[in-house]
Amino acid sequence: MRLDRVTHTVVAVTLSRRNLLTLLAKLDGFPLNSECTIVFPGGEGPELRVHAEEDAEHYARRVAPPGPMHPDTEKRVRGSQ
Repeated sequence: MRLDRVTHTVVAVTLSRRNLLTLLAKLDGFPLNSECTIVFPGGEGPELRVHAEEDAEHYARRVAPPGPMHPDTEKRVRGSQ
C-alpha cells in the first residue's frame, strides 16, 4: 500500500490487488475487529485509517440514498455477497 501526496489537499492511495484483497478480508472481520492504517514512509504526512460498518448502519445517518454504481460493478458486488 502506498500514499502519494498529489497536491496539498489530495492524497492518492495505491493498492496492489493482494493489498486490496487483504484489506477487504480485514474489513470483513478477519481477524475480528480489524482496521487498516496506511501511513507515508517515515511517518511524514497524513495517516489514512480504514474501517467498515454494515450498510444499514452507514446509510441510516444519511438523508440521501446510496449513489448509483456502474451496472457491471453492482452485478459483481451483489454476486460476491
